[in-house]
Amino acid sequence: MRYFDPTTMTEVLPVIHNTAGTIELPDDNWFFTLSYMPQGKRLAANENGEPILVDITDSEQ
Repeated sequence: MRYFDPTTMTEVLPVIHNTAGTIELPDDNWFFTLSYMPQGKRLAANENGEPILVDITDSEQ
């Protein structure tokens, strides 16, 4: 099982990091399969704390 921290938007390694407040993700979750951020997107967390990609707004550029 893999873990995602919706506060820091990072993967959490249970042996190294504190897993409090993290979300368990299945091994095949897209967050762990991409090696780059698609152009025009940024990482965010949905209402369940799961990683999602959202469009970058003009004010964020």
